[in-house]
Amino acid sequence: MNVNENLRRQLSCASKRNHLLIAHTPSERKSLKLLAARGAAIEPIPGAFSLKKEYEHMNPRARERARIKAIHKLHPDWTFCLYSAAIAHGLQVPHTLLDATHIAIAKGRNWRKAEPTIHSHILHDPITTTSDGVPCTNNSATIFECLCATDFRFGLAIVDSALHNHLVSRKTLIDYFEQHARYRHGSRQAHMTLMHADGRSENGGESVVRAIILELGFAEPDLQVEIEDPLNPGTYKRVDYYWLLEDGRAIVGELDGFEKYLKTHGNPRKSPDENLRSAIKAMRRERMRETSLNLAGITVLRFSYADALDTEKFFSLLSTAGVPLA
Repeated sequence: MNVNENLRRQLSCASKRNHLLIAHTPSERKSLKLLAARGAAIEPIPGAFSLKKEYEHMNPRARERARIKAIHKLHPDWTFCLYSAAIAHGLQVPHTLLDATHIAIAKGRNWRKAEPTIHSHILHDPITTTSDGVPCTNNSATIFECLCATDFRFGLAIVDSALHNHLVSRKTLIDYFEQHARYRHGSRQAHMTLMHADGRSENGGESVVRAIILELGFAEPDLQVEIEDPLNPGTYKRVDYYWLLEDGRAIVGELDGFEKYLKTHGNPRKSPDENLRSAIKAMRRERMRETSLNLAGITVLRFSYADALDTEKFFSLLSTAGVPLA
């Protein structure tokens, strides 16, 4: 087996584990760079490589986790912060925030970097921890920094996931924010986001859409409410968003999308066609359930993530359906 074949095998093994391959010698690095120049490999960070196709097909959060792991191997004394620490803690970081890896540096330290995708930030809280095998800022500090740095929509997705996974309590976060908010840019935004946080939200998409609903001025919906199917007594299904109106009527909002059905009903042991049929059957069952709920006087709204991002049309949909304003 020649050098290139051996490196390809190592790259393949690393890609299967969602890891990057570290070049340990100058000759290995030279050979891997040649593979990258030919389009077979890619070098996401200096000194760490992956097969190009496999890397491009990785989930953005998995890619960031792979970069974090590789950077830690190359620089074991570095501490991760902000969205990179949030990934290490297992939080739902929106993909658009994962364009760089974030490193914390001590106050007064002048650290210049040559790599544009690695950003440095002042370490405000010296109490750090280890999560997913890498050093990073603690849970409360990570969430506070993220909520100060990003907007309401993305911040809500991050803090919701922390509460959903029971990584930290709301009271702990409130106390931490009060102790560290002074003179911190974005602290007011962080506090406002925290006040709307709800651990019942099951994924980042649901949190972002809920933030849009609130931004548009509508009443905050109840989450994951169980509703009995009137045509199948004793059968319950949780709904994403729920509003109970003053006249006793109810409105249900469901965040939809075909990929949701493929993800939920897909089986890696089955063929793509079989998984597609399973997803279609699930969609039909949902439509039948929706029909029965409508017959019971419950208004059911279905919308996708893309629908919610078109705020003008989304406002029209919710207001026409009768969702109350706050």
